[in-house]
Amino acid sequence: MNHPILDIEKCTACGLCTQVCGMDVIVHNGNGHPTINRAAYCHACGHCVAICPQNALSIPGMIGDEYTSVRTPAISPVDMKAFLLTKRSCREFKERPVEKSVIADLIAVARMAPTAINCQERTFIVVTNAAKIAELRAALTKNIRSLLKLVKLAASKPAALFLPVETQQYMHHLQADLEVALRYMDEGGDSIFHNAPCLIFFTGVTKDPAGKDHALGAQHYLMLYAETLGLGTCINGYAQSAPRVLAKYLNVPKGYTIYGALMLGYRQHTYRKHVYRKPASVTYYE
Repeated sequence: MNHPILDIEKCTACGLCTQVCGMDVIVHNGNGHPTINRAAYCHACGHCVAICPQNALSIPGMIGDEYTSVRTPAISPVDMKAFLLTKRSCREFKERPVEKSVIADLIAVARMAPTAINCQERTFIVVTNAAKIAELRAALTKNIRSLLKLVKLAASKPAALFLPVETQQYMHHLQADLEVALRYMDEGGDSIFHNAPCLIFFTGVTKDPAGKDHALGAQHYLMLYAETLGLGTCINGYAQSAPRVLAKYLNVPKGYTIYGALMLGYRQHTYRKHVYRKPASVTYYE
């Protein structure tokens, strides 16, 4: 395991690195320079490198250019709140492809989403090929037809004898949703991907309890950044609920599962008002 390297000549013993190291890899040494505790476990999170005002720390194997200074944006709470409140799922896209450089920029930001012990164990699958999108659309449509049969059974009167009322109500709602989707598909529409020019799938390690969180964290980073570039996004529930179906058509790394699925494209509309949401259910311990 790599450990931070401290340049004594540059170090001013300010102690900032010892304050942000969560694994006691860099420890305080009286009033002198910090000490690298090589018995500790370094996650290579980079906190020490990022906070050092003298550039006295480095981590072997980590590219120095990644630690270039950035301007801290002056985003006011009011602006940030307005940004989050007006973000909407996008299902109407312009007939314009998303440039490869833009996609690369989005992923560069998404990969910065936090992961447990800084494992960074997730992958991205980008689909812009029209034929591949059509193949995935057909596979998911077939899956929805099979799912609808089960949903109809759960929504039937005999099933009401065994299922809670809330479950039956949900099944009726889901049945209507699936039937509408299939009707549009049968009429030549696209209620699966809504003619999005780009699909992005996010994977995490299957056996890792945090694997899903790692994938979805990156997904949400990408979604928020995409908004600032004039792009619209929408989480695709049909795809996210069928990772095994998708795996038959996509090169998913061994040991990984698709947990996130996103439609991406330049949005046709801009939403200017936020809408009603149920009051938050909160429990306080004060």
